[in-house]
Amino acid sequence: MNKVLYIILSLLLFSLTMISCKSDDTEKVNEPISKAGDTVGDVVDPVGEGINDGLDPVGDGINDGLDSVGDVVNDGVGAITGGSTGGAGGGSESGSDKDVPIIHTKFVKYIGGCSDVDIKQTDDGGYIIAGCSDDSASLIKTDVYGEKQWEKTYGLGDYSSANRTVIQTSDGGYLFAGWKGVLKTDSSGKMLWKKKGAPGNKNQNPYYEDAIEHSNGNYYLVGGPVLEQAIMVKISPTGSVTHTKSYGGSCVDDIFRSVIESNDGKLIMVGEKTHGNGPFPCSFYFKYWKDIWVVKTGKNGVKIWAKEYGGKYLEKGTDIVRRTSSDGYVVLGQKCSHGGRIFDCDFKYRAMFLKINEEGDEIKESVFQNLYHYEWGTPMALANTHSGGYVFVTEPNSSKNNLWIRKWGSGEKTMELKLRVGSLGGRSIMRTNDNGFIISTTGGTIIKTDSNLSYE
Repeated sequence: MNKVLYIILSLLLFSLTMISCKSDDTEKVNEPISKAGDTVGDVVDPVGEGINDGLDPVGDGINDGLDSVGDVVNDGVGAITGGSTGGAGGGSESGSDKDVPIIHTKFVKYIGGCSDVDIKQTDDGGYIIAGCSDDSASLIKTDVYGEKQWEKTYGLGDYSSANRTVIQTSDGGYLFAGWKGVLKTDSSGKMLWKKKGAPGNKNQNPYYEDAIEHSNGNYYLVGGPVLEQAIMVKISPTGSVTHTKSYGGSCVDDIFRSVIESNDGKLIMVGEKTHGNGPFPCSFYFKYWKDIWVVKTGKNGVKIWAKEYGGKYLEKGTDIVRRTSSDGYVVLGQKCSHGGRIFDCDFKYRAMFLKINEEGDEIKESVFQNLYHYEWGTPMALANTHSGGYVFVTEPNSSKNNLWIRKWGSGEKTMELKLRVGSLGGRSIMRTNDNGFIISTTGGTIIKTDSNLSYE
């Protein structure tokens, strides 16, 4: 009897031991949240607003301390990346999905609708085009061969001759920005939200020139002039304007043309700043007395440094990319040493290529002859090549040709083409997933080339 009782007690004790060793599958409530690469116990900052993030070493926002890329709060060594860094040029590179087969293509297609269009490659290997229809903003989605898949028009006004830009966002949708405002869509082109006018004043055009999605998930738009100054606007993914900053001097017509994320996760903006003419602090013919202007800011727009490049007369910055061989940046611009004779710019206009370091100090300047002159600025765009060089597009001063493409630099055979392809000069350029380029023009034509700039 005692033996039987002993066996029963032993079995009962074994069962209790097994139960106590079983893993706990119960979902835990209100645990600190940890994302990939982040420290445990973070307070989550879903749109990178920079609230309560620690120390602020560069004055770019509120207490953002150890958050080197502005992605979450107090994230230690973790970093979340993603999103587009391509603006109108702006070092644009294809973000195509690695699972999408690479198809080598070449084509020329006329889009129409606007005198200016912008184009970017999308994750599926196709393209998204920012244009306009009946003075309203529009988007056109194409396949990899440039064949239209859908076209949508939106309730946001847009000038036919205005500048506009589009990026694909990390959620698969699209962000359109133009002179009258900004709108966000999903991947099928359905509008999710829009912001008309400049923040705080719907009747004031913001004149947006470029936009990026930062690695912190927010959108940054630049343009101007708004009240004669350049502007930067920070918008959350849901369309909330979180910061608006103005930059410039006491003269008129200060403009940002392009923005990129800097190598350290901040912002670099390039454009043009008006200066005086001799004894006059602000020139009456302000469009002919300007400098190339580069401004670095934190993620909330607080200025870190600002530099002007140029002489007594006219220089304008149009685009910027990261240097491929080292830290620093490359700026594309235009120059006219008119000596006070402003009409000389019709035959003295030149493309300008400027290398700067991380602090904005000039390293090297190169000048290329025979750029076509427009008083309001000649469209130009710059991109990195897959071999470590650079390529720009613009309009030459030529009676025979209207598209100028130049490719050069480390690892590249210098190529310079001046073509006539039914456009009025290159407006944007982006390196594609086949290492070719997609180009939009002021005349509404899009051109897909291979890596050697062949399009036929």
